[in-house]
Amino acid sequence: MRRLKILSFFLLAGFLILGFLGDIPGRIKLVESLLHPVFHKEIINHYASYYHEDPLFVTALIKAESNFFKKAKSQRGARGLMQIMPNTAREIADELKIKNFKLEHLENPETNIHFGCYHLSKLRKEFGRDSINVLAAYNAGSKTAKKWLRNNRTRTLDLEDIEFYETKKFAQNVLKTYQWLKKFQIWRSKLFKWYNKKHES
Repeated sequence: MRRLKILSFFLLAGFLILGFLGDIPGRIKLVESLLHPVFHKEIINHYASYYHEDPLFVTALIKAESNFFKKAKSQRGARGLMQIMPNTAREIADELKIKNFKLEHLENPETNIHFGCYHLSKLRKEFGRDSINVLAAYNAGSKTAKKWLRNNRTRTLDLEDIEFYETKKFAQNVLKTYQWLKKFQIWRSKLFKWYNKKHES
């Protein structure tokens, strides 16, 4: 993450200097694509919006789970962009009334992101809006997350309450990426406003 911030600084500085000689909006979009390339953006936006999720949160989760590799497969059998477990996928397919579902379909970005966003929305209803609760349940399973909540006699988990190293690391990575994406969006919005105001006057 630190290396990424250093790279961000030099890329932004260089492109902004060059921007005074040319098209700033175009250069901003180029910097954005270099710093955090996002694939399947339209699909993410569609299903995140449909299930009332923040597209940036879904993007951060995909980055942590598969780094946007649609054929990713874990040792436990989780598949695709959002690393959905086979049993979870079959359950979702039944609930969504999708006929003739096969696990290979999880390698299709639209199917995977649809299932992943649906699963996130179910976890939000089960665990509330707290992101650490939801991420713990997403990675380690609902039963395990509920056990950690009972053990700590709390309604919301802290990262320290997560007993599995892999799950804790996963939650940390998602939250860090999510915060970075949100900051970048704010910076991007401000720069576009400045550029538009400058060219209106």
